[in-house]
Amino acid sequence: MTSSKHVRTSRGISWWALALGLALGLAAGLVYTWEIDPVIERNTAPWQLSAAAREDYVVAVALSYAQNQDILLAADRLRAVSPNRNIWEVVAEVACNRVKQGKTVTNSDIRVIRALEQLYRPQGGSGCADGLYPTPEPITIVPPTPTFPPTPTLTPPPSKTPTVPGPTPAGAVVVVPTSTPASGTFALARLQSFCDPERPGIIEVRVYDVRGNGVPGIPVTVTWSGNEADTFFTGLKPEREAGYADFSMEAGRSYTVTIPGLVSNAPTVEADSCQASVDDGVVTTVTSYYVNFQARSN
Repeated sequence: MTSSKHVRTSRGISWWALALGLALGLAAGLVYTWEIDPVIERNTAPWQLSAAAREDYVVAVALSYAQNQDILLAADRLRAVSPNRNIWEVVAEVACNRVKQGKTVTNSDIRVIRALEQLYRPQGGSGCADGLYPTPEPITIVPPTPTFPPTPTLTPPPSKTPTVPGPTPAGAVVVVPTSTPASGTFALARLQSFCDPERPGIIEVRVYDVRGNGVPGIPVTVTWSGNEADTFFTGLKPEREAGYADFSMEAGRSYTVTIPGLVSNAPTVEADSCQASVDDGVVTTVTSYYVNFQARSN
């Protein structure tokens, strides 16, 4: 018989002690990472942001452009958020998303939509937000409406742009200024053709100031066949845009469009034929054009 003076005793693991140790260790780790030495994200490229953060970034670029009018700086900033896409269509998508989300209620909302649209539309971008925002209460980015003399001595010459139908109240007058705005001379901002059987052979002219707001009362002259010319004015169709006017072309002719103070070459458009798809068929009509001019700051 073997005897021993030492007897080994065995005890189970203390699960309560293990759980308490894990809890204390986790708490200490969270305190250290959140409060003592938190991780700070640095040098994140705009394209690496979340979708919501990228949208906020585009809005910030548009609001900055509304103030400084530096289109090259705005383009560089937008390329950083979407290097492989048309940056103006990206801005148009952001404006469209905000309209779909109902962000057109307050003056701040409208100011953002206007800033976005004034950035992408002169560059050829388009989207579902085009012209859909309501007119806001007066805010800082909207220039005051010019006041015209109550008793003019001139009447507008005949125009290809018809006036809005309806009787003219007694004593009502239409005053058309004949000088360019003090904000600067104009340059061609957009020239784009389109084919629409419902609007055949139309030159849609839009004139913007340096902030991208439509300018009414600007004379637009269209010449063709060497010595044929017609002058009409923006703003006679305010339901379209404040700086909008249009002209109907005859098929097979060439037309040159110009305005006072134009520093770039006056664009020439051709009223040639085009084909458009309508109801699973093809219709031949006359090509139409968008022609945008924008004032340049002095």
